[in-house]
Amino acid sequence: MTLTQIVCGNLKKACEEFDLSTRELAKRANSSQKSVWNILNGEHSPRLDTLEPICKTLMISPAAVVTPGIEPGLLVSRRIPRLIASYAAMNYSQRERLEAFIDEMLSPENPIKSST
Repeated sequence: MTLTQIVCGNLKKACEEFDLSTRELAKRANSSQKSVWNILNGEHSPRLDTLEPICKTLMISPAAVVTPGIEPGLLVSRRIPRLIASYAAMNYSQRERLEAFIDEMLSPENPIKSST
């Protein structure tokens, strides 16, 4: 899957979550409807100056938009930008501990994970 396909799919999911048409998204993002349509349908890779206002309009993080397989609820979550900022502020040791904890939590052997 290409980055363009990931972005296009995630933007479509966000539009569906907010029940926004291409026309309304373009209007709110101050972009042309054709440009937004081309991005949402994978016709063109979005330029950063086009993607930023679209993300801002949808109130989603650009980092979330480029994340493959992100669930719609997470995509539009207000927590993602805070999580990214917190992770970026961590030092190497803190990141390593967090990543080890996440790996443990996602492990198939984790009784909490297997009971859900």
